[in-house]
Amino acid sequence: MPPSRPSKKTIIAILVKRTTLFFFLLCILAVYLYVIGTAQEFMDGTQLLLLRASVILGLSLGMASIYGIALNIWLIFHHKKYRFLGSTGLYIALALFGLAAATAAAFIIVLSGGNRV
Repeated sequence: MPPSRPSKKTIIAILVKRTTLFFFLLCILAVYLYVIGTAQEFMDGTQLLLLRASVILGLSLGMASIYGIALNIWLIFHHKKYRFLGSTGLYIALALFGLAAATAAAFIIVLSGGNRV
């Protein structure tokens, strides 16, 4: 019996997966640099820039993950490939992480702003 070949993934599934990974790693990096910068007393402008980058990257990660969820649901129903159920759960976790990171960074930005109008 010849070895079975793995099923081919569509190009859009590969692009969504890699884009989500890219935004996840950049979001982790921005949050990490903010935490390290707090301990090493970075300038306020630099920390604010890192927080704004965290908001943008968290929202981008959330959007890419939501697109990945929609794509996986479409693949499950259209092609009857139930192996995408596991990656749908991963996309849900990444979407929640991205939105939580964006919310936390936005909350810190608002707190650091003070009572300015």
